[in-house]
Amino acid sequence: MNDMVIKTTSLVKRFGKKVAVDNLNLEVPEGSVFGFLGRNGAGKTTTIKMLIGLLESSSGGVSVLGLDPKRDDVQIKRRVGYVAENQKMYDWMTIGEIMRFTGSFYQTWDNNLADELCKRLELSKKDKLKNLSRGMYGKVALLLAMAHNPELLILDDATSGLDVVVRRDFMEGIIDLIHKGGKTVFFSSHMIDEVEGVADWVGIIEQGKLIVAERMDDLKSSIRQIRMIFENNPPQEIKINGMLQVKIDGHEALVTVKDFKEDILKAMNEKYSPKTIDIINLSLEDIFVALVGKKSNE
Repeated sequence: MNDMVIKTTSLVKRFGKKVAVDNLNLEVPEGSVFGFLGRNGAGKTTTIKMLIGLLESSSGGVSVLGLDPKRDDVQIKRRVGYVAENQKMYDWMTIGEIMRFTGSFYQTWDNNLADELCKRLELSKKDKLKNLSRGMYGKVALLLAMAHNPELLILDDATSGLDVVVRRDFMEGIIDLIHKGGKTVFFSSHMIDEVEGVADWVGIIEQGKLIVAERMDDLKSSIRQIRMIFENNPPQEIKINGMLQVKIDGHEALVTVKDFKEDILKAMNEKYSPKTIDIINLSLEDIFVALVGKKSNE
């Protein structure tokens, strides 16, 4: 996976005096399932809209499938499947009608795949869009984004409104379908456990700045929590290189560090002489909280 399907260089987006995306350097490898995380207002949706040409950047560069969204927006739309958080469609149509209508714009539209997705997502072609629940409406948008066999699928919190069972089935089943074909999936979500379950790469954006973008396994091995238990009260001040957080509760001190190496454990043992010291593996949500301060509400 040496080729980058998405690449931004010093990407900036301003709305008046507000900087929504700040010097973003993002790379998404070909064939990856890339989860894009951030708190509400962190810049996820603004970034995605610049990737697909719905917003023009204030400065910096954007490349999607080797194309420039400013100049090559038509080509990008043909090769990319995109679902917005609040997708709008022609509500007077039935699901079958909008499938036929959308399919007429794509030479790569696959009727068999569309029918398979319709069954997988438990949709009826006879139902009118205006009568659908939010979750069912979102399923139709997902179907339309995928049935033309996009090289890249971009989902902006697209599973919002789906119940937990449908959301899990979609993320596992549909991403597996795309992934097996060597396609790339780039998706934002406020469900951190959802990202952890399917993504092999993860990026975290905070106040418009990309603070981490790594393979999931590398990120989880580089940020660890060290637990020290003391005979008496822990030291009033604990400092160690790479420390992100420290929590003290009774005789226990929990220290979260980045760029973890075994010699950090040895150094803390020698410096603070705890009764016991051990390493705790963290979930993606724990890592997210350590890096940005609290769980996303988006």
